[in-house]
Amino acid sequence: MHELLDRSPCGSLPEWLNHAAYAPVAELDRQALRSEVATEEGFAVWREWGSGPALVMLHGGAGSWTHFCRQIRFFARNYRVIVPDLPGFGDSADSNRDADPHRMARILAAGIDQLIGHDRLYLVGFSYGGIIGSFLSKLITPRVKGFAIVGGVGFEARRNEVALSSWRRISDTGQRRARHRDNLLAIMIADPARIDATAILIQQANAERSRHDTRPTARTRPLTANLDAIRIPLAAIWGERDQLAAPYFEERRAWLAERDPEACFKLIEDAGHWVQYEAADAFNDALTDCLRSFVERAET
Repeated sequence: MHELLDRSPCGSLPEWLNHAAYAPVAELDRQALRSEVATEEGFAVWREWGSGPALVMLHGGAGSWTHFCRQIRFFARNYRVIVPDLPGFGDSADSNRDADPHRMARILAAGIDQLIGHDRLYLVGFSYGGIIGSFLSKLITPRVKGFAIVGGVGFEARRNEVALSSWRRISDTGQRRARHRDNLLAIMIADPARIDATAILIQQANAERSRHDTRPTARTRPLTANLDAIRIPLAAIWGERDQLAAPYFEERRAWLAERDPEACFKLIEDAGHWVQYEAADAFNDALTDCLRSFVERAET
């Protein structure tokens, strides 16, 4: 059982995010249609913009819908862009204490049932969102017109280990934000000149509201098993300086081709793991190409 609890416009942001650099994100939030879909296992908060074919985007670990803040306006011109906060992240439920990906997928599937009905959709999963997207795809396989994996993790390819700096015991605001900037450079954004105040505030808001450790699930490499169990059109996008993946992209290309020989594979120059923020224009063009490839394949 699930029910639609709320489809009102988004509410106000926490007071500490009333910062000029966060204003573009806050404006997107105000423009969104906000829904909260509850199940017996928990609830997820969904935001949507635009109209057209459904484009569901799943954020990464320690994230929220804001991981796609530089995609929303671009794709809302032609798509109904729908972005949940995964259970245990952002505004969604804190009931999934063990970060069980099966439970996350069931909660998301309930939201899709409620918001989209039986219409088909395109799916985008960033980093850990790609893992959850693979669990979700197993539940709604006939409805997935294409699945684009961004900065994919959780499968058999060499990856780099990244050390992050702790911020939890730091009370000074400036020092705390400096740690979040350090972590952006370590794992998310390759060029330090592109770490702006907005990115730091997004990182801080997301990390400090995250309630789950995604690493145990990622280490089981579930992406391979899940995608081997179903057949859906695939695509993948990485930044060529992805802190987790570089320089092992031929392994990733081969892994993708083994599961879908027609899959679109994109590498974006001079961008790190959070490629859709650091190189938004190039990423938006690349994802447009991937979505177009799904359409062309469906027509042949």
